[in-house]
Amino acid sequence: MMACDPKLINRLKRAEGQLRGIQAMMAEGRDCADVITQLSAVEASVKRVMGMIITENISQKMAEASDEDVQDSLKLIAKL
Repeated sequence: MMACDPKLINRLKRAEGQLRGIQAMMAEGRDCADVITQLSAVEASVKRVMGMIITENISQKMAEASDEDVQDSLKLIAKL
């Protein structure tokens, strides 16, 4: 089970806010390039959170030293 680091929650909340802003941009008819730029920023932010979660997961699994757990963590990396 994963403990939720407040930093991760804050990053996700920022991404959520960015998504709301993007929705507003789209409703206002803003330029496609501007929307794509913002969507790319959200995508990068979410990928960073995923990387942080996976890094923590691997650290925990390696501390437990179970080969099966490490393999499970490596499968998570492959999903990125």
